[in-house]
Amino acid sequence: MRVIPVLLLSFLLSGCFGDRSDLELFVTTTKAQHIAHIPPLKPSPKFEHFAYQADLMRSPFVPPSRELTAEVVDTTKDCLQPDLKRRKGRLETYALDNLKMRGTLSEMQEVWALVETSDGSVYRMGTGEYLGLYNGRIARVTPQNIEIIELIPDGSGCWTERSSNMELTGE
Repeated sequence: MRVIPVLLLSFLLSGCFGDRSDLELFVTTTKAQHIAHIPPLKPSPKFEHFAYQADLMRSPFVPPSRELTAEVVDTTKDCLQPDLKRRKGRLETYALDNLKMRGTLSEMQEVWALVETSDGSVYRMGTGEYLGLYNGRIARVTPQNIEIIELIPDGSGCWTERSSNMELTGE
């Protein structure tokens, strides 16, 4: 019984040792006819030394000082100012354009809005909570929209109120 597989295997392997002269001729003629052209390398760019002086620059591991950030508020003026002592809300890092109203929840007389962020997270937001980049406070929540009052800097150190609405979207 073992003789049959050995004979079959030797028969199959015998096809691997045939006349390869035509294959060798093809390889030698192809190598002789084809001349590879390799373009020369581009010259390396000239090295320009840069003297890095870290003592003149801010360390990237230390947050910038309060004067360098955009939220510097002049509290010496007697005009409308945002509350600097208030802790920022979870949706105050998103622009209003990146937020969508997806629905509402209600219990008794209180209505909350379901707001979706650009990364797909959904938050329950109620009247008096803040969202948006410009200290936007939710003034009213209805089943169709959210009324928001934002504080916009006027450039002279004071802030003005602006009303915005966020409509319910069912996309």
